Amino acid sequence: MAEFSEEPKFTLRLIIDEEKNKVVLAEANRDFVDVLFSFLKLPMGTIVRLLEGRQKSKIGCFSNLYKSVTDMGIENFETEACKQILLNPRSLKDVQCKRLKLNINPTDDLKYFKCSRFSSCNLCSNFRGSECVCGELMDKEIELSENVQVKRSIRNDVDGVFARGRSSFLITDDLKVSVGSTGLVLTTLSRLGCYDVSKLGERFLDIGLEEILTLLEYMFSSNTPLTYTFLKNQSPHDVDDMHRLLSPCVEVKTEDANFVEFTLEAIVRKQDMKILDVECGEDFVDLLFTFLAVSLEYVCDINLGCIGNLLRSFKDLSVDTASTCVLPYYYKCQKQLSDITFEEPPCLYRYRNSNPRQPDYSLTTDDDRRLLYRKDRLVHVTLIDPKSRGIDQSENGSGFVKRGTRFTVSDDLMVTPRSSLSTSICLLKKLQIQADDLEMQVINIRKAEAMSLLRASLMKSSALNTSLWNMIAKMPKEET
Repeated sequence: MAEFSEEPKFTLRLIIDEEKNKVVLAEANRDFVDVLFSFLKLPMGTIVRLLEGRQKSKIGCFSNLYKSVTDMGIENFETEACKQILLNPRSLKDVQCKRLKLNINPTDDLKYFKCSRFSSCNLCSNFRGSECVCGELMDKEIELSENVQVKRSIRNDVDGVFARGRSSFLITDDLKVSVGSTGLVLTTLSRLGCYDVSKLGERFLDIGLEEILTLLEYMFSSNTPLTYTFLKNQSPHDVDDMHRLLSPCVEVKTEDANFVEFTLEAIVRKQDMKILDVECGEDFVDLLFTFLAVSLEYVCDINLGCIGNLLRSFKDLSVDTASTCVLPYYYKCQKQLSDITFEEPPCLYRYRNSNPRQPDYSLTTDDDRRLLYRKDRLVHVTLIDPKSRGIDQSENGSGFVKRGTRFTVSDDLMVTPRSSLSTSICLLKKLQIQADDLEMQVINIRKAEAMSLLRASLMKSSALNTSLWNMIAKMPKEET
């Protein structure tokens, strides 16, 4: 019988304004701060999945993007794996997160699968059931050798998983994290007007997974998530203060002004020039679905409420100094946001030891490769992109959805495959609007607009109009 494992708990010390029933400060150890910082490393699709069914407010338009992938049939994707990697996005930080005292998104190590003709194909996939170039399904798992594996990060006694140092930390109600000091306590009390310390109470709480998920949830709907997580069981009233992410204006960098990434056909209401939806090809939908794979850290802005405070604290206190967004290799598409990069696919080698009938398989880095050359026989195994059928190692990568398909994207980023006649009629009926009240506008989306759309998707329910309305409003009217 497996040994019973009790859920990890954290002890928080809360200083509370008893009159206002409000958290003034919290004191926590490094393990808890590591979990807080791990929120920033979660892919947006993972956050939607973790909070599914318990959200008091949607996470901008990301909930709709995730639902679009869920509702869309397999026949609209290039492969079945495309849908799975979007519904269960992986992060390169999954390895570090395994060291957390409480990992809210535990993941298994990537597996490798081969087909029955593997000895002649030398192809493998990270996803069971992928189609090999020979036509067989890759459904047999490859057992990796234990002696040569991908190097794991080593725990440092001085630093945590993400937080630097061993100190205890102070956390404000709006998630500013700092190393504890008397000066910080006095500054916080002064800022909040808590001059009479006799009115302050102290409380110790043991919290686990449920409270951690509630805290993650309130980060998107309140500027005081500690208070609403630990003291109040009701919907926050300061949600409007969080919605100051973007103005309708979109600033386009000069060097990108003539570089057209996507062309959209926007259906616009003449009365107020509001974008009702857009019609687009597969490349733009691939871009939107990639949003589910990027981390909260990449999406949010340091001026965005408590999430911005947490990000700023992370930059000050974290051992992680990476400044770019790096995704697993299989999220690469033909057209991407400008500053997203992708890992190189790992190297898998097949070699024979003293028993030629029992080949060993090793996942290696370039540094490890020299160890394998000592073996009698060494064969490089090519890893197939799960977004392709057969072997497609094109430089720009393939996409998630079927090529040559047209889609409709609503203002709140619900994506549906387009049926030319029924889609148009349904739109008019849904909006209860006359056909002559609408017009079609062609919009060219460049990298700056794409980034603006990503940021708007986090806290707005009207992502298209928030990020693109200014382009429509400035278009010259056609003479009749």
